This record gives sequence, structure tokens and C-alpha cells, in this order.
Amino acid sequence: MKNKFLYIAGLCASLTFMSGCESFLEKEPLDSPAQGTFLNNEKAVNVSLNALYRSVNWDFGLVPYQSATDAWADMAILRANDLGEGTFDTYNSHPASLWRNAYITIQRANTILDGMEPHKDKIPPAAYNRMQAETRILRAWAYHYLAFMFGDAPLITKTLTTEEFKTQVRTPKAEIIAFIYKELDEAGAMLNWAPTERGRVSRAVAMGLKARTALYNKEYTVAKAAAKEVMDNTGLQLNPKFQDLFTRSGQKPNAGGEIMFEILYTDAEVSSRTNLPLGNAARASGGQSGRFPAQRLVDAFEAKDGKRIDESAVYNPQKPRENRDLRLKYTVAMPGDTVTMNLVTFVYDIYNNTTSFRNADGSWTVKSNADFDNPFGPAKSGVGYLWSKYTMTDENAFQSRVSFILMRYAEILLTYAEASIESNTIDEATIAAINQVRGRAKQPLVPEAIQNDQNELRELIRRERTVELAVEGFRWFDIRRWEIAHLVMPGKVVGISKSGTDLPPVPNFKTTPEHDLNSIPDYSGQLDQRYTRETRFWDPKLMLLPVPQAERDINSKLTQNNGW
Repeated sequence: MKNKFLYIAGLCASLTFMSGCESFLEKEPLDSPAQGTFLNNEKAVNVSLNALYRSVNWDFGLVPYQSATDAWADMAILRANDLGEGTFDTYNSHPASLWRNAYITIQRANTILDGMEPHKDKIPPAAYNRMQAETRILRAWAYHYLAFMFGDAPLITKTLTTEEFKTQVRTPKAEIIAFIYKELDEAGAMLNWAPTERGRVSRAVAMGLKARTALYNKEYTVAKAAAKEVMDNTGLQLNPKFQDLFTRSGQKPNAGGEIMFEILYTDAEVSSRTNLPLGNAARASGGQSGRFPAQRLVDAFEAKDGKRIDESAVYNPQKPRENRDLRLKYTVAMPGDTVTMNLVTFVYDIYNNTTSFRNADGSWTVKSNADFDNPFGPAKSGVGYLWSKYTMTDENAFQSRVSFILMRYAEILLTYAEASIESNTIDEATIAAINQVRGRAKQPLVPEAIQNDQNELRELIRRERTVELAVEGFRWFDIRRWEIAHLVMPGKVVGISKSGTDLPPVPNFKTTPEHDLNSIPDYSGQLDQRYTRETRFWDPKLMLLPVPQAERDINSKLTQNNGW
């Protein structure tokens, strides 16, 4: 336990993760960097800043945590029971990892800020201001997650000794959010709207994070203003093809376009890779199929006429892949889809023990289908669907380096629109923002008849946010701030029809006005016809994660969240 605490508190170990810095580290002492002479020049500060960027990649098993949080909400599931089930305790490894990762980022940032300040006169002013600003924004990034996952948390803004860490108390969430705003305003003003190089934060990211923080905190005027700053000053645009955002070849030309901030991987290091595509890919393609979308997500995608599937004239529940929002195909793999995963092109199928595979010469061969009978596959272990987002990529899944997007311009547009709707300040820019996102998906634009109807627009923007940002790390937070977790979390996780030829009818979305507003379907009469998984539970204490018991064992002054 003592070693774990020192790992949280220290920076020195983090520097060993940097590529290409071993010879430099041999020349520079690592003892007491904040009080000593290590951070006394631009090169040294930049090495430490690169280590700070590395710390923002919070992952488990080389999978970014953000991608897993949808499975802790209602739209997806992990192969093994996890936080979504609602039965975990204060010793669970995920809250412990998230808390630890946040404070690793914070402590590295504090070490840099304290260590560089005494040597300000030795660093070119422009470089000093840029590196200091980036450091403060990344520290604010960590506090954003602490505030909305744990609530109150120790607000630490300087390097601490081991003994000082043991005496920290939790700062009220409101004070943390005020700190985040101040840091983002001040640090953002020191940066250009565009990043100096791919992967770095910019003023746009600072204002984007401010908008996200304010939206989550229901400060809609603040959220709208911050999002508008990004919209007015950056020249950012949506990538023409939604699907290109989630393949490595498609991301490269888009960096600095729609993609604002991302977890980057490099060919220069064998260990620099992500297991996200491998873990999501079909068994038929050699993947591990460990994470699956649920039926509720599939049914959130509109039909091509812009209507929800229970209100559409063109949707046929017996042919659910047809006449749908094109984002469905590039988010969820449905039986009958031709997909390419792990460099294998095949027809995804869970209903037959064989399926078709494309050969190198373009011909097709029927082979055994592991997605049908593998005990860990989508039919036996999941609920029948696979992720195509981040999975239909052009890489070997065992060495994937597709970036995971932490912020993109579509989110900014949706934040602006939602903040306008919630603050009842709907204007032409509100509708234009929604239409940009829908237009790329080739969905009908917002009908004129509802453009001034707050409730109708609220329903639309919530559905739009759900389908546009699926598996990108937003749903866990959204169902809490919309106060619908008690509606969507309890009960069975529901999936695809058990029959490939006789599918259930369209579910009822209108059991209550609240279900209708949030596009929540009722499958209670269809459970025998569909694949299902564990029964999930909900308790109000699950609005926040517990403060990890291991941290409270170290520091007895840390209080616990209600109910834990």
C-alpha cells in the first residue's frame, strides 16, 4: 500500500515512459525535480510535459477508459460483468484506477509547474507560456473527471510530500469547477486556437473542456458561450465522412480539423498500441469480441426519414438494417453487414455456423463462423451485436495505432445546441449546429415546425448526442445529468432477436412522457424473443463512484460519498 501511494505521489517513474529520453535522463538528476535544478531549461520541461501527456491516457488493458464507460451505462455491455451491473463496492479496481490516474496527472502537472517557475528566466518566454498553459489545461482535464465521477475531491495545486498527501481533505465540487473554469480561461488565453502540433491541447480544447464542464454542471449560459468561442474562432469543420474519424488512415488528414484532442500512438515504439479494435473485433476475424452494443443503442438511430423508429413510415422491424441513419452502420455491426475487421472482410452473422469471407483476389469463400459458436463470441457471450466504430479499421488489430478521440468538433456543436435549448435561448445558430451534425449523416434537417419547441428539440438533441458520440465516453455522464439513470439502468440488458427470420415488432417508446422524451424503449414483452444478459440494478448512490477504500486507508481524512 505504501508503494502504491508513492506511485501516485511521484513523478520520477513517469519520466521512464517517454520514448527517446533515456540518454537525456542519464545526464539530468531526477531527485526532487520541483525543488532542484531538473526543470531548468526548455528541453527538460518539454520532456516532463510529454510525460504528462502520456498520463492522460487512462487505460485498462491498453483500452482507454472512456470507451468502457458506455458499457457502465445502458447502451453497451462488457463480456464480464462490470460496473454497469451496479453491485460493486468500494474496493472495485475501476474507481481505484480512475482516482489514481487522475492524481498521477495532477501530481505530474504540479511538479512541472513548481519546478519550472524558479527557472523562468532561462526559458524563452513564448515556450515558457505555452508549456505552462498546456500543463494547466491537462491538470484541469483530470479535475473535470474527478468532479463528475467522484464529486468532492482534494484540490491539490502544488507538489506535496508523502506526509502531506495523507492529510488532504475533499474540496467541494463547486470549488473544483470554479478552479477548472479559471484555469481554462487563463491558460487558454496563453495558447493559439490551433495546437502547435498534433496531439497537443490548444485554446480550442480549453474552451471545449470549459463547455463540457459547464454542460455537465447545468450552467448552460457558460456552456453556450464557451462552445460559441470555439465555433467562432477556430475554423474547425466536420470531417465529410463520419466513418473516417475512427480509422487510422482517415484520422491523419483530419487532425486539426474535426479532431481536437486525441490519444496518439506511434510506430516508433512497439509497445505504443491500443487493444480497442482487437477487443471489439469479431471472433470470425480473429478478434476477442469482449465489448458489445445493446439493442437500446441500435434502436436510438433514426430511420432515413428523420423519425424515431416507432414513428417512421419507412422503418421495417423485419429489416432493421435498411433505411437507417448511416451512422448506425459505422457504429454497430449487425448480422448481414459486410465488414472489415483485423484486415479480414466477411459477412457478419450470428445465426449460422458458416459465413462468407472475401479472398485476396476478390472472390468469396464460405468458411466456419466463430461468431456463431465461440463461447466468448457475440452470440454466446454478448447480445448479438458488435462495435464497428474503431473496429472496422485498416490495421492489424494486434498492432493497432488508431487514435482514440478525446474531443471533436461535433461535440462542440451538440453542446452549443443543447445549452441553447436548456437555457431556452434557441436561435438560428442552434438549429444550424444540429443540422451540421445531422447533415453529415444525411439525415433530414430539423423540421421547421419544431425549431422553436423546447421540448421537441430537447428530445432530438438527446437522441442526436447518443448516436453521434456512442462509445466515445459520454453516456455514463449524460444519463446522470439528464436524471434518467433510474429509468435506463435497472433490468435485463437486451440484445438482438434470437431468430434471424422472425424479428420482434417495434418496441414501445411511450410508456411515460419521460420515456418518450429520452427515447427509452420498453422490451418487457420481448425478452423471450431476444438475447439478454445480466440483470442490472440501480441505487441513488451510483450517481457517483465511491472514493476508493485503499485511498481512505492511506488518508483517514478522506470522507466517503453517500451510501457507500
